[in-house]
Amino acid sequence: MNIRKLQRDLLDGVVSRFPGIGLDKRAEFLVQVFENYLPQRSQILDVGGGWGFYADPLTKRGHQVTVLDVVKPAFQKAPLVLYGGERFPFPDKSFDVSMLITVLHHVPFPEKIIAEVKRVTRRSVVLVEDLYHHALGRWWTVLRDQLYNFEFFGHPCNFKKREEWISLFGSLGFSLKEEQKVYTWLSGLRILNGVFIFKTISPT
Repeated sequence: MNIRKLQRDLLDGVVSRFPGIGLDKRAEFLVQVFENYLPQRSQILDVGGGWGFYADPLTKRGHQVTVLDVVKPAFQKAPLVLYGGERFPFPDKSFDVSMLITVLHHVPFPEKIIAEVKRVTRRSVVLVEDLYHHALGRWWTVLRDQLYNFEFFGHPCNFKKREEWISLFGSLGFSLKEEQKVYTWLSGLRILNGVFIFKTISPT
């Protein structure tokens, strides 16, 4: 039995049958937070966007959205481009903006994803990640994420503090343009999110 597939199928079923979880509302709220930093009618890559919840609010605002992921979920709100987890299947500088919305903590080597994002992005990157301030906060963040994703084994849980995300992106050729801390709600639980807008540092 493939445990990871079983977990994914279970999660797809919950998301498709229980809209009250709040993923649609959460997507609309976060888009409202960062929409002023997006160029008009921009081409946007949603990395790890899975179900495609961000495609609808962004398309309604005049943007063109491509969703990229390594797994095709059974439940989809937008078309999905599949890839093998290494090089993105797009030429250099294909998109105005790339989004990494609560996805980097799911991957074992986030710097590899960030490097590919830098390669295919012309202007800026939107990063949204769950934040914590201390050891107890990290424990709760990890447990909550495992419960939401039905993943208790082999899950990277690469959560970082605000300063660590900024340092990581800085080391990979990005500068921080704007940031906000906001609270979102999912299944009745309040989550502290950092919303970061990074710009690519031009070579000198």
